Amino acid sequence: MQFVNMAANGKGGLLARSDFPLYTVNALDERHFIVAGGGGAAKTGVVNAIEVYEVKQTDNKLIASSIGRHDTGTKAVMNGCCHYDGRKHILAAGLDEKCHTYSLKYKVVSPKKNSGKTDDTVRKRKSNDGAEENGTKQINFDIEELDSFETDFNEDGSFQKTVQFSMDQKFLATGGADGFLRVWKYPELSKIFEVHAHKGDIDDVAISPANDKIVTVSRDHCACVWNAKEGSKDCELKWPLSDQYRHRACKYGLIEGSKEHYNLYTISIPVKRSQNPAPCYLAMWDSKKFTVKRMVSTGMEVLSALAISDDGTYAAVGTISGSVAVFISFSLQKLYSVSEAHNIFVTGLDFLPSSKATEAVTGDKDFTLLSISADNTIRVHQVAKRGSYSIVLLLIGLVVIVVLLFIFMAEMGL
Repeated sequence: MQFVNMAANGKGGLLARSDFPLYTVNALDERHFIVAGGGGAAKTGVVNAIEVYEVKQTDNKLIASSIGRHDTGTKAVMNGCCHYDGRKHILAAGLDEKCHTYSLKYKVVSPKKNSGKTDDTVRKRKSNDGAEENGTKQINFDIEELDSFETDFNEDGSFQKTVQFSMDQKFLATGGADGFLRVWKYPELSKIFEVHAHKGDIDDVAISPANDKIVTVSRDHCACVWNAKEGSKDCELKWPLSDQYRHRACKYGLIEGSKEHYNLYTISIPVKRSQNPAPCYLAMWDSKKFTVKRMVSTGMEVLSALAISDDGTYAAVGTISGSVAVFISFSLQKLYSVSEAHNIFVTGLDFLPSSKATEAVTGDKDFTLLSISADNTIRVHQVAKRGSYSIVLLLIGLVVIVVLLFIFMAEMGL
């Protein structure tokens, strides 16, 4: 397996540059994704918004154009997740102490009819907009806020830090500054249960593909597994190294695309920084026994983000230094790495769907990964199909054989 180090080849491809800091990214389909963030309540002139982008390939280069935006007022989206119900995408987003839900409906727009108009729900960006390309119709989205509800009640400053939909779309889980895991019935948004899961902030939650377990990781250095039906505690994740580490994020990943078989993945960082920094780790856990199956050092840069591809084949990590790396999930072998892809910390990662439809848009690649940062940039990371390496090597081998054959014939006087 060939490892791709992009250090000498740039920072990964620049897909787009936003006009606000980005904190969450979610793929919608093979050619559309959303980002969200903003400047928060500070009156700096920086907007708070949810923005939809369309990915296109131009001159063998991927670019992304903004096709819609929804202003979120005085609060910035700091975390979020999406699911598709067969008719529309639903975004659950954390804005301070509340979770807001939004509907993103597909629609076909005609450039001529929409030229020069501004919609209250979806605001087209005049620059970098592909709507008028060749005067043809294109897919767009109507973004509508559906509801909002309070999910965190910390007395010293309430703040939702994470939200996750269950795979069956029947409930969602939230965590935040008060250390409570709260599970909400969807779409009613009525509370099923709450449990005081941690003594510190809950940084991340992960719901198993079977919808029966919820994993939480916290700044109190603990990671716990909960029964998703009534909130009883099943166990804690026992870290095999030392208590000088805490888990930063957790995600489930399918095994060979099967929803019946899956692993749990975590990224772990040192509790304290020192002059002699300790490495960070990516770990794969058995989803039944909750024991470590495999772990690998990701280096000395402190990890800040984790994503798993929808088929479970790849695991991506981002760091506070702006670097991005991709590992093969079953072996944790590093496949791709780019140092300081972003100017500051990576705030979010997501893979476009693993499908032929995606390859038709993005090219014949093993994966297409999106990374975002508070530096306002969206970057894309790709690796050529692993099978293509053998073809390249075969061609090189043939050339070498032909050259050696000519040298041999010359030596023999033929």
